[in-house]
Amino acid sequence: MSDSSDSEDSIYQPSPSSHSSANAPPPPCGCAYLQALHTRIRAGSYATTGGDYLEAIFTHREAFFAFPAGHRGCAVGFSELAQDLERRTLPGAQAQAQGQGQWRADWDGDSEAAAAFRHEAWVIANAF
Repeated sequence: MSDSSDSEDSIYQPSPSSHSSANAPPPPCGCAYLQALHTRIRAGSYATTGGDYLEAIFTHREAFFAFPAGHRGCAVGFSELAQDLERRTLPGAQAQAQGQGQWRADWDGDSEAAAAFRHEAWVIANAF
């Protein structure tokens, strides 16, 4: 007796719509707070010259220490934030060639912020 689950028709075939999102960037990792920071950085509305990134790190630390289990993906999230900042620090023509906008004065602290976010990613990763 033949079972219909053994036929080739039952082999999983991914839907064509799942391939259409292959060019879209992956969703950001981390808690809602880090995802909001991702949105602001990618929109170009997150300034780093005033040291706001330090406030973001300390605000996140408070939430992390209050509920560590809710922040398991935040080490990756902080690494992605650092990567986003590093991408937007490309100077002039190189930035335009890679689809980035022109340099802005309120982004002068990007390299320091990226280093701080990478350090925070390391701190969180080692907490688990």
